[in-house]
Amino acid sequence: MPRLRHLVYRRMGPFGLVLTAVDIWRRIPPKHRKRILAEARRHGPRLARAARQRRTSGRR
Repeated sequence: MPRLRHLVYRRMGPFGLVLTAVDIWRRIPPKHRKRILAEARRHGPRLARAARQRRTSGRR
């Protein structure tokens, strides 16, 4: 499990977080990446709308 340790122990500043995300993304097979992007395009606007509604309803 040296790969997992590499991911966990990498410095977690903003730059380290980006490097970790890129590292994980590159390990995902291309077919799965396409599926993830398709699902994000389909459900992303709905999730953003729900998050905005939750945020605005909390300010009242």
